[in-house]
Amino acid sequence: MKSYPSAFGPVYLEETFETLISRLQGMTYSKAFIIADSNTAELCVPLLSEFGSGLDIKVITHGELNKTMHQCGITWSWMIENGADRKSLLLNVGGGMICDLGGFVASCFQRGIRFIQIPTSLLAMTDAAIGGKVGVDFQGNKNYIGLFSNPEFVWINTAFIETLPHAEKVNGLVEMVKHAIIGSRELWEKINSIENINQIDWNELLELSIPVKVNTVNMDPHEAGIRKTLNFGHTIGHALESYFLSSDNPLSHGQAVTLGMLAESKMALNAGVLSENDFEKINMLIGRLLEPAPIQVPSFEELSPWMARDKKNTAQSLSFSLPTGIGSCEWGLTGLDPAPALEWLKEISFR
Repeated sequence: MKSYPSAFGPVYLEETFETLISRLQGMTYSKAFIIADSNTAELCVPLLSEFGSGLDIKVITHGELNKTMHQCGITWSWMIENGADRKSLLLNVGGGMICDLGGFVASCFQRGIRFIQIPTSLLAMTDAAIGGKVGVDFQGNKNYIGLFSNPEFVWINTAFIETLPHAEKVNGLVEMVKHAIIGSRELWEKINSIENINQIDWNELLELSIPVKVNTVNMDPHEAGIRKTLNFGHTIGHALESYFLSSDNPLSHGQAVTLGMLAESKMALNAGVLSENDFEKINMLIGRLLEPAPIQVPSFEELSPWMARDKKNTAQSLSFSLPTGIGSCEWGLTGLDPAPALEWLKEISFR
């Protein structure tokens, strides 16, 4: 068992479900509820059967399109109908969508009830469930309505990874690569040595990846400075995710951030803050392991309305967090032109 003390509640990386049951049985609450999506309700909630038997479970249709205020209203109504009160406990069992939405639901219900994040996707284990951010999408904009709100704890168990399809494992590895690029050469070397994603020791990688997120947030809980480095790949990535969200072929968060990291690394090279050698290393590793999606990359003019809505921007100026080497990143970079990087991305995204 690994424990990571943090400014937003402890993070536990554990190997047995008995430890979770023990922690829950040691808590006092009036009633416990579970929120899961249509996949995790079938594949993951049964693993919690010793605790979850007889609990009220709200199943939300899988997918980012359901991370909305409308779904929050449905969930609040369900909680009221099932006797939730201010001393209730909410367990969010799912990926980033469930952890974001469930945390927001709990934080607003009767001005806030306690909640526990139980991430079941690799993406949520390494990033989305950690850091005390909760929220929903609004009018196609990622995480536009939300709060900084801390769970009682985050409980991570890699047994859930066995329930994931290959694409979801890749999505999680994307955020680990991001953590490596912005803050851990040791994690970078470990990931760079991977030859087959199906032979990864996920506990070993998480033990290196989780501290990057935890330590960064501990230094800057409310994203006033260094926490912005965690947005590397996300200014363009979130814009791509929003742009394609309602299309016939929406991008997953991991696919969007993969393309975002490629484009923003190219921006760093063009801006002279990243060396050609490190840029090529990043480009090669992403192309080899993260399976960039073969999309029709939109032009800067098409993407700029979505980029302009990025929450990090101030005074209508686009702000970027860009790598300055393997294991280092600079935030708050403005006055940069993303258009050449997007044009370059059009040439390489079909590899």
